[in-house]
Amino acid sequence: MGLSFSKVLLITETPPGTPNGFGVTLDCMFREIAHAVVYTDAAFKEFGDRLGYLLAQVPYHPSGRFLLSFLTGKIPEWRGRYSSSWFKNNLSEKFSSVYAFVYSPECMKYANWIAKKCKLPLVVHLADHSPEFERPSSANILRGASKLVCITEEMKSKYERTLGRKDIEVLHNGAEQACSDIGTPNPAPFSKQNPFILCFIGGLFSNLHGDCIEDVFEAVSQIRKKNPCIEFHLYGQRQPADFLQDFIQADGITHHGIVMPLEKKFEIMENAHCFVIPSSFKEEKHRHYRYSFPTKLPELIASGRPIVSYGPKETATNRILETNNLGLRIHDRSVPKLVEFFETLVSQYQEGIKKFAPVSPKTLEKFSADSVRSKLRNILSFN
Repeated sequence: MGLSFSKVLLITETPPGTPNGFGVTLDCMFREIAHAVVYTDAAFKEFGDRLGYLLAQVPYHPSGRFLLSFLTGKIPEWRGRYSSSWFKNNLSEKFSSVYAFVYSPECMKYANWIAKKCKLPLVVHLADHSPEFERPSSANILRGASKLVCITEEMKSKYERTLGRKDIEVLHNGAEQACSDIGTPNPAPFSKQNPFILCFIGGLFSNLHGDCIEDVFEAVSQIRKKNPCIEFHLYGQRQPADFLQDFIQADGITHHGIVMPLEKKFEIMENAHCFVIPSSFKEEKHRHYRYSFPTKLPELIASGRPIVSYGPKETATNRILETNNLGLRIHDRSVPKLVEFFETLVSQYQEGIKKFAPVSPKTLEKFSADSVRSKLRNILSFN
């Protein structure tokens, strides 16, 4: 029987609740677990201050002018050294474990130092793959962590081979009950007054979605030339800010930007008829992204809408959809295939729901937020 845990010290680059995949995932995971948050990315300071999170900027600027600040405990890190004074001044509370939800070695190394300082178990959760985690200094921390968690099965398999560990867990975002409870969208027949809404929710990144998302815009454009019954709505940030600027100004396309508060996503999902998940066909872009996990995938599955996964076969998204017999998976880059599918779905929508979105109770449970939180509680219990 595992020992019960009291309060967990969560150390991460991106704090819970931020409008991105990492923030959404942490908000889901820790919603019912007592925790304190230390975040290391100063870009979230305004958000962190508002929610009472503690900023420990790591790494800090290496300029020599910050040496005095480091020696007096005003900053947590300087040139790879960590301040015990800053730690004592800011982290006097008692915790049961340190949970490092990370995508950079710098944050993980700092969490490891704090865990040793507090003599607490360290759980490392790799939220994204980076070759830096395979370097000896990082790999040694991963081997020595009390528990190791990855975001996908693909990542788990990779780190099992890399580290020789056979106890790695997999944990990712889950779907709240509200996703399953959303109503049905406007029914067919579709028209300009009652449009078919194709939807993308999440950040658009040129290094992840370039060389594929453009095809979706082109497919929508071609369909609209014959019948203006389809619209493409996108929600989330764009990186860089001008990514796809020409495409999102096209007729029938609306980019709504970042969605806040996060609860607005349920209304967005209710209005959508179909979701698209693109992944770049470029090998150099796909090489590392294949280990990542689209945060919204469990929520999209729970919504009961068809999902189109457009990208190389070897991605976590495609493995999950294939395993659960969900969605349409297009692995060859082809605008005509996209056009054919969307046109068929528009004309035969009810049949499309039965074919591409047959969510079983077992699947809903597997991807539920309750299941995610239950698994996390088990991870946080130590013998």
